[in-house]
Amino acid sequence: MPPRAATSTLQPDTAPGLPLRNDCVNCSEFSGTSPAPASSQTLRVDFYLDLICPWCWIGLRNLRSAWASLRQQHPGLALETTWHANTLLPQIPAQGVPYQAFYEARLGGQRAVAIRRAQIRAVAESVDLSLNFESIATFPNSALACALVNAAQSRLEPEAMYQLVESIYCAFFSQGQDIGSTETLQALAQASGFRWDAWSSSPLQSSMGADHAGGVPHLVFNGQWPVTGAVPASELVRVMQQAVVARRLDSECKANA
Repeated sequence: MPPRAATSTLQPDTAPGLPLRNDCVNCSEFSGTSPAPASSQTLRVDFYLDLICPWCWIGLRNLRSAWASLRQQHPGLALETTWHANTLLPQIPAQGVPYQAFYEARLGGQRAVAIRRAQIRAVAESVDLSLNFESIATFPNSALACALVNAAQSRLEPEAMYQLVESIYCAFFSQGQDIGSTETLQALAQASGFRWDAWSSSPLQSSMGADHAGGVPHLVFNGQWPVTGAVPASELVRVMQQAVVARRLDSECKANA
């Protein structure tokens, strides 16, 4: 798998395992991701992801880094994120399966797993993430985690949503928690300020939008500029700039029509 722009498909063979740094639950260092209070323009991004996909976490980090760079050039620009969380492996039992055994069977043995992890580590280090595969005992069914993300975005402020998503990744990849567990997700939801009790009685929505069935992470800017894979922040900045300029030109043309 190419480390530069790797993806997970609907049947991913990438090994999860990308923790945040030691302060991974605290996302205050990324507070610049929140939309500006007053803005002359909004950049919209649809983010397609799964919570068991390490490339999605790398992609999230790259997005936040790209957004910080773009804000320096466009201080009045706001970012509006819509999360489309979807479980890549719905056939995994609700209680999950043994993590190491799952990947050895999937990739063909310990050596293949080690090679794949080394590939992921190389990319993870470039975005200041370290790996803790040894802490992970269970490969979970991510349907409940995806449903939580899809539901929470209608209630939480933008930065709180980013913190929630980061905290789920951290719980799994860094701390080895079972993110298929109701108890784990309930604690993460409550820590983010989302009322679990008000949501958990509602029907689960583990897929947010059926208009993308390819690899993840997948980002679409302003509905027209797609990027698939964990591409570097510099490449995201380029695409985001194009989306901003195109929207601005379109607005000017309509105003002068």
